[in-house]
Amino acid sequence: MSYADINGARLRFELAGPEDAPPVVLSNSLLTRLEMWDPQWEALTATYRVLRYDTRGHGLSEPTPAPYAMEELADDLAGLMDHCGIASAHIVGLSLGGMTAQMFALLHPRMVKSLCLVATTALRPSHNRAIWDERIRHVGQERSYEKLLHGIHDRWISVRFRRSEPEKFELLTQQILSTPVEGYLGCCEAIAGYDVVARLPEIDAPTLVIVGEEDSGTPLEDARIIADGIPGATVEMIPYYRHMLNWEAQEAFDPLLFGWLEKVSQTEAA
Repeated sequence: MSYADINGARLRFELAGPEDAPPVVLSNSLLTRLEMWDPQWEALTATYRVLRYDTRGHGLSEPTPAPYAMEELADDLAGLMDHCGIASAHIVGLSLGGMTAQMFALLHPRMVKSLCLVATTALRPSHNRAIWDERIRHVGQERSYEKLLHGIHDRWISVRFRRSEPEKFELLTQQILSTPVEGYLGCCEAIAGYDVVARLPEIDAPTLVIVGEEDSGTPLEDARIIADGIPGATVEMIPYYRHMLNWEAQEAFDPLLFGWLEKVSQTEAA
């Protein structure tokens, strides 16, 4: 693992894969860390030059004082790519990572080869600021996620996965519980103020949106708003699954992701 001082925060990252391979960036969700991409990491780094990182205030990246803005998180990514010598890349983001990716494409379009937006939205999840204000208030007072944990589990992962894959479920739970409270509060503020629906037509990068059929936080309707707004974007729905698609729905998710990256990489090389 490596660290870099970017925009006033110390960010943890990992860069691996053949140096001459197409570059891919992975951006994590709220309440996770770069290890959330472990299910895809080995296969991705065999073919691509892959950068994954802990979003500001998550994992072992520095939890600078809240609030954060989505523009700030996008600039963090731009600075980290500069630090790693990556001029442009295929950007893959899940949930908060997908929001960061959309803002990144708006602020730094020349650094984007393509977008793969997973379980995400162009307008704060639930489209209701009050929900996020309440989460900020509760966690800010309690300094704990314990009372929110059941709801997070229910939105993210099916009961069948929790029962059939208890070790993987526990790893994901530990990522949630180990997230610095200040980082959570900062990113919740970024999400609460997020709305790029009107700006989506400005994004001209090839874009794939992946959504879980049973995702209540970022449902199919949100995926369609993104795809309708970004010229040429397409939607792929994974039946029966919820939010953390790369973790629970790996058998369905991986072919979509790898097929997409192969397609856009070949198009770029042609």
